[in-house]
Amino acid sequence: MKKPKVHIEARNGWLKLRWSYCGKRYEFALGLEDGSINRQVAEGKASDIKIDIATENFDPTLNKYRLVTTQPKPAGLSIVTLFEQYIDHKASEGIYPQTLEKYKATLVRLQEFFQKESASSVTKERAEAFKKWYENRINPSTRKPNSSGTVKERLTLLAACWDWAVEEKRLEANPWRTLAKNTKKNKTKPNPFKIDEIPRIIMGFRTDRYYAYYSDYVEFLLGTGCRPGEAIGLKWKHIADDCSSVWIGEAYYRGMEKETKNEKSGTVPMTDALRRLLLKRRPTNLDPEALVFPAPKGGHIHDQDFRNRAWKTVLEKLDIPYRKPYTTRSTLISFWLSQGEDPVVVAKMTRTSVKTIYEHYAGWIKTKVRLPDILDSGEVA
Repeated sequence: MKKPKVHIEARNGWLKLRWSYCGKRYEFALGLEDGSINRQVAEGKASDIKIDIATENFDPTLNKYRLVTTQPKPAGLSIVTLFEQYIDHKASEGIYPQTLEKYKATLVRLQEFFQKESASSVTKERAEAFKKWYENRINPSTRKPNSSGTVKERLTLLAACWDWAVEEKRLEANPWRTLAKNTKKNKTKPNPFKIDEIPRIIMGFRTDRYYAYYSDYVEFLLGTGCRPGEAIGLKWKHIADDCSSVWIGEAYYRGMEKETKNEKSGTVPMTDALRRLLLKRRPTNLDPEALVFPAPKGGHIHDQDFRNRAWKTVLEKLDIPYRKPYTTRSTLISFWLSQGEDPVVVAKMTRTSVKTIYEHYAGWIKTKVRLPDILDSGEVA
């Protein structure tokens, strides 16, 4: 067995330990400010952990390694610094980049509202003030106030951060928990593109001087209803030789290849138009690992860059109200249901749940339900 290594690190002036054991990465915040005396304490804890690993007495709950003596509360620890430390903690756990982006976005809002206020000074009233400010803040992308779903999501992250800080003996109370729990997320009806807007969007990309390159990618999104990350991560090995069908079970998001959002996969039959599109793109010397829709300079399309540059620009030129690229998915689902398709089939082909279809798309479901005419079946005398 290799000699265990426990690293002592300082982040924003606070000491933590980092090591790996049985293939799992661990990070342990000591709650001690960086200094010569506290470094000695950290070295002692690191030694305890190394000995326990070597003798197979390691405590995976880490409770054994917490400081017994109560350390002075870091009253001067700012809200921003605390949340930065929490982001580091979550990053060490290996969360998805997409989730990490939400933490970073929350950090920016904390910097904007609280500035240099200390974490220990946040009361329930101050937390409520932040909530009201954030609810009324205009989102630059939508040019509207933040949705109730976004507000609840941010408050939930803050509640989790304060729970972590309380557990680590950095704070004594959590003013966010009840606030986050009581904040309701309003169910919003999808706002798909209109049928006459779909060909306009596709033609808008095909004829654009700067962004015509993305036209096939956009048409594929609108025609299949797949999630942007699924199309970005699509490889030729996922496509039938005659391009009649596509297997979707992987996605790419900001540097990470992963399974689809709900880990559901499936084979989707292509329409004649989409089959022609894929056949036209199919290389002569095909590399199965090559991307079907690579970025202009190679590699994966960067979803934020595409949205902020190409997508917004083309929609503005067409005078079509802005919706996220993800709206291509709800556009296909709502149109398909409006044509009378069975919701179960739509759910299967779009790799979502029947429950989601009925909860969010009930208004578009046209399937007629009738009782079976058992009384006229000849079986009743």
